[in-house]
Amino acid sequence: MNFELFLLIVTLLYLLQAAFFLWGVHRGCDHKISSTPFVSVIVAARNEEMNLPRCLESLATQTYDLSLHEIIIVNDQSTDATEKIITDFAHLHPQFRLVNAQFDARVHGKGNALAQGVDVAQGEIILITDADCIVPPTWIEATAQRYSGDVGLVGGFTLQTATSPFEGMQSLDWAYILGMAAAGAALFRPLGSIGNNLSFRKTAYEEVGGYRKLKFSVTEDYTIVQAIVQSKRWKYRYPIDENNLVVSMPCQDWQTLIRQKHRWGKGGLDMKPEGFCIMAISFLMQTAPFVMLYWGGVVQAATALMLKFIADYIFLYQVLKRLNRTKELTWFYWFELYYLGEVIVLPFLVFFGGKIHWKGRTF
Repeated sequence: MNFELFLLIVTLLYLLQAAFFLWGVHRGCDHKISSTPFVSVIVAARNEEMNLPRCLESLATQTYDLSLHEIIIVNDQSTDATEKIITDFAHLHPQFRLVNAQFDARVHGKGNALAQGVDVAQGEIILITDADCIVPPTWIEATAQRYSGDVGLVGGFTLQTATSPFEGMQSLDWAYILGMAAAGAALFRPLGSIGNNLSFRKTAYEEVGGYRKLKFSVTEDYTIVQAIVQSKRWKYRYPIDENNLVVSMPCQDWQTLIRQKHRWGKGGLDMKPEGFCIMAISFLMQTAPFVMLYWGGVVQAATALMLKFIADYIFLYQVLKRLNRTKELTWFYWFELYYLGEVIVLPFLVFFGGKIHWKGRTF
């Protein structure tokens, strides 16, 4: 087989994959019911004195009935003013409560803090976000509406504050990844999740053993999602809805971003075969055109890349349109450059990147 034919096959596979996910985005059913379960929001905070006040303020303005939700902020052994910020805020807002996480040899990292939050949670539904996130006023309400009696898991979208190319490319990266996750949920099963906008029934969590019983992972959100999905006891939802869209702070420098991708990549080693297939097609689509250039196929390489750019743009546009965030496409060209490097470098980073360093801890 000559390389021109190989490039053609790779490009067709990538376009078919893009069409498949577009179909999933359109096919996703947005089931809503008049549901008002008691909800426990859990936020694990480790040395978040700079970000936490904004997060707490957004959680305090929820449209969901005050009598039907509680907000548990878990101080994950912080060494800054995090505990004091939580304590002071809870004095003014009775729906908030502080939990100080204790060491537990059975579970490590953020999973330990979340497990201790779930332990004291009274809610039928557990809703999780991070301390560096801002949630919309409709966040709890829009999530609770997806919980019909047989739904055990509801994922949600998170984008990032984007005021520069560096921030914008990160936000589009999240839109792309979570768009595929939502499409996958609509077609067969979720391909991923984001731990700063995730919810599940406490019953479903307890049935799979929770964070303490599941195998440790640096991406504890993905582990709990896959455990609930694989139990086959519960249905799942992954709505693309601006009413439960969370906004997170982006990584501020390349070192932090690389560490984040290293952690996600390591956690992604537990993904199912279809996930590896998607990654393989993406890897080949990023590299094959440049190999074609080496063989002198400028027109073929340029055509393949142009088709890829068009497919990526259409997919992102359809996802962002549902979130009312199409302005994010301002950073599309920066995202494509970043995505090119990410897909090529990530496998080497995962297998040869050494230990994971995150939030002052090493795994």
